[in-house]
Amino acid sequence: MSTAPQLHHLNARQNTNKRRPVQTLSTGIAALDALLPAAGWPKHGLVEINVQGVYTDPMDVLLPALSGLSREGRWLAMVTPPHYARVRVNTNPGMDTSSVLQINPHKGRSGLWTLESLMRAGHCRVVMAWPQCRTALMELRLARAATLGRSLGILFRQGEPQAGTAGCAVRLCVERKAGGHAVYLIDNDGTRLAGIDLP
Repeated sequence: MSTAPQLHHLNARQNTNKRRPVQTLSTGIAALDALLPAAGWPKHGLVEINVQGVYTDPMDVLLPALSGLSREGRWLAMVTPPHYARVRVNTNPGMDTSSVLQINPHKGRSGLWTLESLMRAGHCRVVMAWPQCRTALMELRLARAATLGRSLGILFRQGEPQAGTAGCAVRLCVERKAGGHAVYLIDNDGTRLAGIDLP
C-alpha cells in the first residue's frame, strides 16, 4: 500500500506554509520536491534526516542534488561519515569526487565546533554530519552558521524522530520498504505529516 494516502498531505502544507519563505534548489526527484514545504532543499540552512533501521540507506534522497552541488566550486564535506555514505558519495557516477572532503575531528575537539566552523567559513557548499547528541542550542547555532556561510548542513540521526527546534528548515524520516524507501515529512514535534514512496 502506498505511503502517501495514509497521511494528511494537505494538513502538512497548511502547517509548513506558515514558515518564512526560503530559497530552494531541486532535490532532483519530482515526488520529493512536491513533498517538501518549499518544493526543494533549502539553498542555505539546516536539514535533518532521521534514519529508521540499520539497513536503511538515506543517500538516495540526496545524491541527485549533491551531484550538481559538487560542481559549484566549493567543498562537499562529510564529518566522520559511516562506510555506506563514503561509498555512495564517492562512487556516484554524477559526482565530482575532487570536491568531496572527509573530516575526522580530533577526539579532543568538539564535534559541534567542527561543524559550526565548516558551515560558517563559506568554503563548503554542503556539510554532512552524523552527530550522536542533540540540543536546542546546537541546532540553532548550526542553522545560523549555515546561513552565514551560505552552506547546506545535513544532519543524519539514527532512530525515531524526536522533538526538534526551529533550527531545521526541513525534517525528514526515511525507512526501508520492500522495493525502495518511504520518506516522511515530519514536524517540530517529530510527528509524520505526509509521505511518499520512492523506488
